[in-house]
Amino acid sequence: MGGHTLEGLASLVRNLGSACTLLRIADDDLLAGSQEGELICWSVESGTERWRVEVDGPLSDLAIDGGRVYASASASLHAIDLDTGEILWSRGLEGASDYVQAWDGSVWAVSSVYEIEVSDYTESTVWRFDGMGELQERWTVPERAWHFGLHEDGGVLLGLGRPRCGFLRIRSGEEPEHHQIEGDSPVTVGACGSSGRFLIGHSDGSVSTIVGSDAKTAGEGSSPVRAITGHGDDWIAGQESGQVVSSRGWTTTAAGSVDSLSMGPSTSEGEAVWVSSWKGDGVRISVLDPDGGGSLLEFDHGHRTRHIQASAGKVVLGDSRGRIHLIEAGVLTRRVKESPVPASDDENRERLMERLRQLRGS
Repeated sequence: MGGHTLEGLASLVRNLGSACTLLRIADDDLLAGSQEGELICWSVESGTERWRVEVDGPLSDLAIDGGRVYASASASLHAIDLDTGEILWSRGLEGASDYVQAWDGSVWAVSSVYEIEVSDYTESTVWRFDGMGELQERWTVPERAWHFGLHEDGGVLLGLGRPRCGFLRIRSGEEPEHHQIEGDSPVTVGACGSSGRFLIGHSDGSVSTIVGSDAKTAGEGSSPVRAITGHGDDWIAGQESGQVVSSRGWTTTAAGSVDSLSMGPSTSEGEAVWVSSWKGDGVRISVLDPDGGGSLLEFDHGHRTRHIQASAGKVVLGDSRGRIHLIEAGVLTRRVKESPVPASDDENRERLMERLRQLRGS
């Protein structure tokens, strides 16, 4: 199965112009944001560009709700019309704009302040705006949030770093409610699992599952969790050490520190775990069996790939040079069975492949 490349497996390749900092697939919309502040929306089906906007970068997060895109970038929050790309309003935040969530007429955002003197984050502010961009409420806490999600009981949940660690529940009209997590290890990353669960990775390698306000922690080790995803009622976490650990009981080792992982299409049928790992001299993309951790496909890539997102039989990967690669289940299965085209840095070959993709989409 060796010799494959991202370019060779992808049915759509696009260029942001600078390092990819966020990805999202929503129905037929593929959105990608860059370090330099470019946000572009393409049609998944046709590959055509629908719109693009430029703001002060880097872009850090986005949420889609009610026909709008809410994007956090640099020290600001922007509301953008999903159909046209028109910026409807922008609001400045204090510090760096980190996360955004939107639901039921409320737009929630988090910004953080980094103090150079102490080389650490000293506080975060949670903001709640209405759909017109008017500030309704704000809360300031003495930690940086490393995960920010909508809670099914209303409000938001924040996974915290030091000093308190644990997590916060914040609801409109109420003071923040702090909860400790067993082990008291700082949060490093988080994700939303199934049935309203939150999946929280910690700096000691453990993973907490939060339901309501109850947290259960499993796993151990000394390497921070850098990426996490849900698979049904289970979770899969990638660590800085390169270990990929599943709550089903299996563990495997990637070629380097895990940068990102996500469920995505398998090489045959069903789902698989897509993992990007970095070892200083290159990237290894691994496609793993979610039931036992066995390798289904592995190949190298020349540029760091920190972002992987998947939806409805598609997976999209964004790298440090701004290349966006969309891979579809049917195309993946067919091309894995074919003899791979040898990897090459030849620019003429890349231009030819891009032209063929454009012709297929026309």
